[in-house]
Order: sequence, then C-alpha cells, then structure tokens
Amino acid sequence: MAISFELADHVVGVLVNKDVTKEYLDEIHELIDEKLKEHDFINLFCEIMPDNKVSLKLLLENIKFKFDHSNQIQNLAMVTDLGWVRTFMDIDNFFVSTEVRSFELKDRLEAIQWISQ
Repeated sequence: MAISFELADHVVGVLVNKDVTKEYLDEIHELIDEKLKEHDFINLFCEIMPDNKVSLKLLLENIKFKFDHSNQIQNLAMVTDLGWVRTFMDIDNFFVSTEVRSFELKDRLEAIQWISQ
C-alpha cells in the first residue's frame, strides 16, 4: 500500500517506498483521487525513496493522469535522486497546467516548504 500523509488540508504527500509497477501506480492514483473528492484542489508532494525504480513507460502513463487532473492539482513537488526522472518532470511541465518542480532528496525540506504555500 502506498504511504500517504497530509501537510495541510490541501497538501497531500505520497512516499513511493517500492519499485513502481502498473498496479502500484494505480494504487497511488486511487489515493490521489480520494483526496480530490475531499478538496477542490490539492498540492501534491511525491518522493521516490532511495533504491526504488520507475519505468519511463509508467511515467508516460502518469502524464495522462496529471493532464486529466491538472485543474485540481495546482502544484506538484517531485523529490528523487533519479536524475532522469527530475528531467522528465521538468519537461512534463509543458504538457500540464500543474506547476511541477523537481528536487533532489537532500532538498526535501525546500520541496515541503514550496508545496505548502
């Protein structure tokens, strides 16, 4: 099960604590959908914890989810030491109205401060 937490009413956090599979990504999306039923909009903090993998194919599938919910997800902070994922997220910014910023794990506190505004 995906680990989630709330930093404020509209700020939802997800910790990716295992390799991302299609099933795990669906679980994360369900969790986010539940939060969107409670709030008109949310800010989303997502951290891929060390030693966990995610495929390019699943990141591409995730763009559709973000596009479909971009009017409800205002800001997204992606925290990971996977450099290619951070680069992908920066490019992803061009396809969705959600403001996306990526951070290294060492900058987690900066990500939390930004997403909590």
